[in-house]
Amino acid sequence: MRRSEEQSGERRVYGLILVGAGTVLWSLAGLFVRAIDLGLWDLILWRSLFACLCLVVIAIARPAEAVRFDWRFCLAACFSATAMFCYVAALTMTTVANVLIIYATLPFVTAVLAFAVGREAASRRLLMASTVSMIGIVLVAGTALGASDIKGNLLAFAMTLSFGALLIVTRRNRALNLIHVNAAGAALCAIAAFPFSSGQLPGGGALGLIFMLAFLTTALAFLLFLAGGRHVASSESALIALLDVVLGPLWVWLAFAEDPGKSAIAGGLIVVAAVVWYFWPSLRRSRS
Repeated sequence: MRRSEEQSGERRVYGLILVGAGTVLWSLAGLFVRAIDLGLWDLILWRSLFACLCLVVIAIARPAEAVRFDWRFCLAACFSATAMFCYVAALTMTTVANVLIIYATLPFVTAVLAFAVGREAASRRLLMASTVSMIGIVLVAGTALGASDIKGNLLAFAMTLSFGALLIVTRRNRALNLIHVNAAGAALCAIAAFPFSSGQLPGGGALGLIFMLAFLTTALAFLLFLAGGRHVASSESALIALLDVVLGPLWVWLAFAEDPGKSAIAGGLIVVAAVVWYFWPSLRRSRS
């Protein structure tokens, strides 16, 4: 019995390390986008191509059931493509902090979508946390004085909605493989961006950075998070993923001195606090 508990504890620590590593890699996306000097459509095109190739390699290395290209798969791939496009576009138009703070409301946005689509009941705790998080979003939106910031914030919210919809579709259709879905989504994103791109091959330095963006922050981060998530509670994974909200703006601030502003910082703290408070009971149960 004691041996079994020790093994369980070791698996949990292993899972926490993998989830944490995946989150750290995710947090580097804004840093890479800031470092790449490329037009938006070219950036989306090449990032999507590399992401698709990396995810296909992972899918081959982790063989699963045959892919079923039915309407559910196509719908999930469209949501994935929309989220990928909006994420990169939002990062080019507003601060990294704004994008990630808005994305941190994903648990609440997903719950609202689940209620709208399937009338899934929302708890009082969820409604309270959602209300508080909206106060934080209002503070973040209040810093969007320029047209670019407003567009970026709207794209970040569209990204969050799309990803929430993707989660609902894959949860209701567990036969869908997220690696396959996101690979198809990346391919769709590349196809959509191609007509608007310059048609020119980026320089070696830019291509190297784009590959690192796709490999580290999409493929490898996704793989580590999935592998670690098998050994820890979903509530723990969700809380660790919140490190992205803190680390993403930190890297960009250290490298490019991008100041998110006091209102964005205050709004971010409110959103993070709301999410932590919402998940805290289930987190305590998972540790007991």
